[in-house]
Amino acid sequence: LSTGVLGALHQFAPVVGNRPLRSTRAAAVTMALFLPGVWTLAGGFAHGPSWLVPAGGITATTAILLAAWNLSGALSSKGKGVPLAGLRMSVGFLVLTASFGVLYAIDRETGWFPLLPTRVLAHAHLGLLGWLGMSYVAVAEKLWPMFLLAHRPGARSGALAVTFLGAGTPLVAVGLLGSWPIVTFLGGAAVLAGLGAHLVSLAGTIRARRRRLELLHGYVITSAAFLVVAMGLGVAAGLAPVSTTWRIRIVSGEVMALAAWLGLALLGHAHKVVPFIVWTKLRIDGRMPTGGKPLLFGDLFRNRAAQVTLGLAAGGFALALSGVLSATPALFGLGAAVAGGAGAVAVWNLATGPGLALARRATKREAVTA
Repeated sequence: LSTGVLGALHQFAPVVGNRPLRSTRAAAVTMALFLPGVWTLAGGFAHGPSWLVPAGGITATTAILLAAWNLSGALSSKGKGVPLAGLRMSVGFLVLTASFGVLYAIDRETGWFPLLPTRVLAHAHLGLLGWLGMSYVAVAEKLWPMFLLAHRPGARSGALAVTFLGAGTPLVAVGLLGSWPIVTFLGGAAVLAGLGAHLVSLAGTIRARRRRLELLHGYVITSAAFLVVAMGLGVAAGLAPVSTTWRIRIVSGEVMALAAWLGLALLGHAHKVVPFIVWTKLRIDGRMPTGGKPLLFGDLFRNRAAQVTLGLAAGGFALALSGVLSATPALFGLGAAVAGGAGAVAVWNLATGPGLALARRATKREAVTA
């Protein structure tokens, strides 16, 4: 998720702030550091040796600090509204999340900062709500009206979403870190208000649409359904009179549902953003087909494969969430495999779709000529 959102910010921060990145070369270095850092970190946790964990953590954190510096140029604009304010906060939360994570990575051998369940959950909420969630909530206020062809009468709900989510997430993290229920409760209430305003903003955008429901609507609506589940689980974890074991299981389910919310949103918007980037590149390179029906963004991927991706992702996340809540490893593993299959289909579709579209146009042109 962070790889996708970090890449998207390098694309959208200059658009939102109307200023360029500080360095396109630094952006390339960020990717060159971040990708191997993430895979090294994951491999170290899964298989060892143990030194891979701090090595991957330090490499990925270095990439994140470089990205924060690079994005600061585009995000230093003034008067650009809710999306810019939200992205500034999200980058700040990204640095906090990375600092938290590298602290864990370095401390695994010494144990001077014990990995208590509440501390792990504080890290997860900083990342999922503050970094990834805030990025999506902020960018959506720019992308939804554009991609869904909607002209809303106002954007007050989006402003409330960014404000409450930005205020509540640190309180949730601090409350979990210090085991202070009242602080966690206050932060959770603010987060719920922010996420509720985000859902209101989505509903208003869909009502104001100028076209029929399409693929992206399916992704964002399904994504929003998982967000509602996450909100319900969060409330249950905080208020339900259950044992510690069940409370941790419910909160873990909330984290899984938040990941599903963001994963589906990222997949859905990728089917808009990637074709947009490819279409622009084709036009710049002079490879845009001439004559006949214009080549559209939707021509650059297979719509049926994108629908299959939605089904696999939604089903996989639902199975994984069921596995978490029921403590059934096999069910969780099956869900993870299905969701991974959705990612594989999406990569294949978005990578090969443009070539297929160009080949079809060339074949039709040859047939007409003959």
